[in-house]
Amino acid sequence: MELVTWDCPRSQRDKRPLTVVPIGDIQWAGKRGPTALDVLRRTIDRALEEDAYFLGVGDYIDFMSPSNRQRLKGAALYDTAEDVIDDKALELTHEIYELALKPTKGRWLGMLEGHHFTQLKSGDTTDMRLCAMLDAKHLGTSAYVRLQFRSGVTDTGRCNVVLWCHHGTGGGTTAAGPLNKLERAAFGWEGADIFVMGHTCKMPATRIQRPFPRWHGKGAPDLVHRSILLVNSGGFARSYTVGSRQGQVPRGGYAEVGMMNPVPLGAPFIRIQPQREDLGDGPTRRRTWSPRITVEV
Repeated sequence: MELVTWDCPRSQRDKRPLTVVPIGDIQWAGKRGPTALDVLRRTIDRALEEDAYFLGVGDYIDFMSPSNRQRLKGAALYDTAEDVIDDKALELTHEIYELALKPTKGRWLGMLEGHHFTQLKSGDTTDMRLCAMLDAKHLGTSAYVRLQFRSGVTDTGRCNVVLWCHHGTGGGTTAAGPLNKLERAAFGWEGADIFVMGHTCKMPATRIQRPFPRWHGKGAPDLVHRSILLVNSGGFARSYTVGSRQGQVPRGGYAEVGMMNPVPLGAPFIRIQPQREDLGDGPTRRRTWSPRITVEV
């Protein structure tokens, strides 16, 4: 697990929300693959219009799956054959960078590893190469990402919004399926305001409440209800396409063959509005950090 701190360009007094857009499950396999490149480009263009930042949630190219990597490792191929495979995997990585992701360079909170990537002979992976192209930190399997908002008066006062993020695993046939996994994670991991997961390509979001007592020395205690946001990050791989072929055979891809329900394409927009809240009156008045966090799906 990676623990990352990112200094936010917004301050606590800033009236503009900070927009974070999770991007993953692109599954680029070339122009004949399932990726909805037009939707991905529109999503990125809209995000950049909002001065947004991005969080990578894995599966940027569709080459290879964990079982493919295991079989390839046991194949005992010649070095030249492995070189050809590496070259093709890197070609796909460069393609998705040039065709869609290049405008986002330098605007990533970090990028998680998914299930679909290639382990290169050099020891790194295609995900790591993509991170290098985008000036993004490689977050590995899971991460806490802390966003630090300046006080707006001095650089010493800082307040945080924390994201817990994972590519995800397993299935879930219903729209709420991913939320069950995220809710279990939320009650197993402390300290996060937003839990983000990909993998299922679905895009549900909801809130849960975590109440806890707040003590004020000799003053009367009160009960605080902390709102935690659960977000599944969507995806950009089409499930059903008219006239799909495998070779000369009229045959659908993974989702169609598995009779899976189609999912909406795109990504959620998480907006964090910095704000403080006044508690109490008169001499007992206190100000507390209370950011307003919303999500648009």
